[in-house]
Amino acid sequence: MKKKIFSIVFTVTCLLCCVLPFMGMAVIPSNETIGNEQQTTIPSLKNEDGNFSEKYLQQLGDYFSTHYAFRPQIISADAEIQSKIFDTSNLNSVVVGKNNWLYYSSTLDNYLGRNLMSSRDIFNTRHNLEITQEYLNGNNIDFLFTVAPNKNTLYPENMPYYYGKKESTDSNINNFTLSLKDSKLNYCDLVATLKDFDEVLYLQQDSHWNNKGALIAYNKILDSLDKVHNNYENATAKRTKNFYGDLGKMLYPSTQKPEYNYEYDIDESYSYVTPTKSVEDPIIATQNNGASGRLYMYRDSFGNALLPYFANAYNSAYFTKTFPVNLALEVGVQQSDTVIFEIAERNLIWFAQSPPVIPARELSVPKATKCFDKIVGSKAEISQVNMQYVSIGGSVDKELCKDDSEFIIVVKDKDGKSRGFESFTTSNESSDCCYQAYIPTEYLKPDSVDVSVIIKSGDEYLLSKSQKVDIHQPEI
Repeated sequence: MKKKIFSIVFTVTCLLCCVLPFMGMAVIPSNETIGNEQQTTIPSLKNEDGNFSEKYLQQLGDYFSTHYAFRPQIISADAEIQSKIFDTSNLNSVVVGKNNWLYYSSTLDNYLGRNLMSSRDIFNTRHNLEITQEYLNGNNIDFLFTVAPNKNTLYPENMPYYYGKKESTDSNINNFTLSLKDSKLNYCDLVATLKDFDEVLYLQQDSHWNNKGALIAYNKILDSLDKVHNNYENATAKRTKNFYGDLGKMLYPSTQKPEYNYEYDIDESYSYVTPTKSVEDPIIATQNNGASGRLYMYRDSFGNALLPYFANAYNSAYFTKTFPVNLALEVGVQQSDTVIFEIAERNLIWFAQSPPVIPARELSVPKATKCFDKIVGSKAEISQVNMQYVSIGGSVDKELCKDDSEFIIVVKDKDGKSRGFESFTTSNESSDCCYQAYIPTEYLKPDSVDVSVIIKSGDEYLLSKSQKVDIHQPEI
């Protein structure tokens, strides 16, 4: 009899656990987004044309999965059980480490030395940044590139034990830094700078540095630019336990506990020019009449904590998260005298995949030492980022491309004259032997262009066949 009663109670309890989240939506639906989720709305049975929506059931399922009752509490309970008892995460995007540390799982490959950027990817990234610096310096604009280290690059000791065996000791940031041995790229090495400090400068349940780490990075960057600035060495720093990290919010949406961060007593003498809601905004412009210089800064989420320091340091500052960076247009509009690119280590390859939008430098067309018959895949389109340029890009056979090969794109202009342009060297999912150049539309016919590519490897110049490529117009 007792066993039967227990079975009934157990069954009813399980059914209630399954039914309550659904039934509770009528009273207390969960409208809280978790992590980087986008808020969803209840779907309509009909499309705009009045017909039944074939995607209704799928959309209804998506709506339920993000709005069922007690969702944050259920997710948090599951996460607490898995992380505290089984030392693992219930989210693919978060790694549960030792001592309550959380890591971003997108950094795992780099940490384990697997699926790293190829030698060609590293070259492409460096080469594109060098082209960018040369363009800016030619316009009397200073340039600096820096990388915010992954959390487990600086603090691997709290990674979980089951990631102890690495496939190699290489990492993207180490390989990139080594590639700069003979480069003139103005690079600020924050890995070495932050490793010099004994104290922890990153947050336990967040993927970013704390405010003290950000201040150290800010000072190192402006020291590298020889920019006179306030280093805030005498600013009062107070540790307060009121910070909620991004990884903690994702993993424990209803049970996350705050952690310590630094709060600096700094007089913020700048004002916002844009209607800014938070430092998370994709575009922010500031003004400080008590400072000098005009800054243009591409930054990612690591730049959120940097922004107040840089806004204080410059008379005019423009911060953007848009990618690819619409550099030529925006720097011209802002009349910037300094450009800084800051990117997270895990995204280092981005500048190999989507270089900044700047006009390609015109070069004299060199005499080919050899020709090759393999057709080069090319496409041409009016840039959606800046319609003053036609983006011409494609790929070459990997067998023809060395790790340090460069490209020159040769086009027939609207008068039929052959003109050569320096090309970015780029990577995509299928190849790391790609090229891309932004050529002013005024040079070309509006509908099509004859394109050939020269592969420069040392003193060797390989010339491809010319092919006619239609110029695609941007979708409106």
